[in-house]
Amino acid sequence: MIAGGGTAGHVVPALAIADVLSLRGHEVTFCGTGHGMERDLVPRAGYRFAEVRIRGFTRSLGVSTLRTLGSLPLAAVDAWRLLRDLRPHCVVGVGAYASGPVVAEAAVRGTPAVAVEMDSHMGWTNRILSHLVDRVCLSFPDPAREGGKFVYTGRPMRPSLLEASREEGLARFGLDPSRPVLLVFGGSLGAHSLNEAAVAAFARSSGPLQIIHVTGERDYPGVARNLSSPDANPNYQAYPFLDDFPKALAVADAAVSRAGGSVAELLARGVPSLLVPYPLAAGDHQTKNAETVAAAGAAIVTRDSELTPDLLVDRVKILLDPDVNLSMRKAAVGLARPEAATRIADAIVELASAKDGEKR
Repeated sequence: MIAGGGTAGHVVPALAIADVLSLRGHEVTFCGTGHGMERDLVPRAGYRFAEVRIRGFTRSLGVSTLRTLGSLPLAAVDAWRLLRDLRPHCVVGVGAYASGPVVAEAAVRGTPAVAVEMDSHMGWTNRILSHLVDRVCLSFPDPAREGGKFVYTGRPMRPSLLEASREEGLARFGLDPSRPVLLVFGGSLGAHSLNEAAVAAFARSSGPLQIIHVTGERDYPGVARNLSSPDANPNYQAYPFLDDFPKALAVADAAVSRAGGSVAELLARGVPSLLVPYPLAAGDHQTKNAETVAAAGAAIVTRDSELTPDLLVDRVKILLDPDVNLSMRKAAVGLARPEAATRIADAIVELASAKDGEKR
């Protein structure tokens, strides 16, 4: 059983783990909230989904906090029923508040439990669960958490991300193979500041650069209007969302993005990047993600408050410098852990098998 979700940054990696387990013949069930992205993405991927009635936490006292506390008994009941009815061999928490009650209940019952941390900064749910579970899988190396139950596996990703080819990307987006390609994206919900800066920097400039811009649903109409004007850059493509996003990554020579789950994808494809962390992310984890990658030489980091169209143009020129680009590609690939989903699946199966052996 895989518990948690909320955003695509949690759900998509969880699906990668599920895919590996399913290919090995294991049955996988998901549980999460009724209002996170898991509610749509999990059934679409063909997995069973069960709802846990819990509300999200806020960082300030108020009515929302009281409602959250009031939902905890319901979540505990739901967790107990799911574990009683499904009797999973292992429970895996992938972060976000929905994973807490289920993984904690599993650990108390003696069911093997694993926590998967998707960011370089461990969220409060996983910090609590780390004291209860049998294994904690880390997406980024953490000197404070090494050995014992802590394992640096890397961040899981679906095989399709690595299987897409540059040729497929060129054909999909109708690109010229002799000209550089910049990919701009801000995660599953988009990023308004990135969208504004990219449009101001490149929507009227028709130089050699080819741009694929994934805007998110909210900002797409405004970006599309800018690109519909007579003087718009003909080499600038914008999309609200891409189901075949791996093809965009496969063809990108450089990228501009937030620093959430997309960081692992950029590393896996060896794409040099300008990372602009979302300043309000929990625990400022996006800044920590970005700094980890930049320290390895695979990215440049710019604060959201400092991002301007002129700065964006300058940073992209650096990323596309042939020597810099090659160096950053090598650094990205060196930091990547493309086999992360397999490593995590190995840990899950090992724990479940050991428990089965004890029962026998």
